[in-house]
Amino acid sequence: PETIVEILKSASSPAPDARLTEVLEAFRGQWLAIARRKYPSLGPDTEDTIQNSLVKLLSADRLASLRDAARVEAWARSLFVHAVLDLLRDRRREFGRRVIGLPEDDLEELLRDRLPSAAPTPEELAAQGERLEIVARCLEKLEVPRLRFVKGLPEKDIAARLGLSRDGVAGKLKRFRKLLRSALGEPEGSK
Repeated sequence: PETIVEILKSASSPAPDARLTEVLEAFRGQWLAIARRKYPSLGPDTEDTIQNSLVKLLSADRLASLRDAARVEAWARSLFVHAVLDLLRDRRREFGRRVIGLPEDDLEELLRDRLPSAAPTPEELAAQGERLEIVARCLEKLEVPRLRFVKGLPEKDIAARLGLSRDGVAGKLKRFRKLLRSALGEPEGSK
C-alpha cells in the first residue's frame, strides 16, 4: 500500500513512476466493476465519473489527506463513490429544474401549459365513439334476456316490442342460455 501511495504521488512530479498507468488502470477496473454492479443507471456517464475520480485520486491535496497508507484502496473507493453520488445528485437537481422550469420562465405560463385540457382530443373522441359502439352492440344482445328474465315478459310480448318473430326471440334466448352456462362453467346439455 505504501508503494501505491508513492506511485500516485509521483504523478505530480516531473518524472512519474513507470508503474503509474498500471496502478491507475487497476483502480479504473475496480471502479468500473462497482459502477456496473451498483450503479447501472450511470450508463454513459460511467467513464466521465471514473475520469473525475482519477483526477481526484492524483490530487496532491487529496493524497495528503490520506492518513493511513494501508487504507489506500478503501480511500480511493470512497472517492469514486462520492463522485457517483455527486453525479446522481446533480442529475436529480437537473431533473427537478426540467420538471419545474428554469427560474427565468414565466411560472404561470409554464403551469398553464402543463395542465390537462378539459376538451378531449380527436383521438380520445374517436376512441370514445368506438367504445360506445361496442357497448351498444353488447347491450343489444342483452335486451331480449333482460326483458325475459328481469322484466318477466313472455316471448310473444318481447317479439312484438322489438319487432322480432317468436322464433327469433327463442333463438336469442337459447344462445344467451348457452353463453351463460359456458360462463358459469356448466357442462353442455345441462338445464
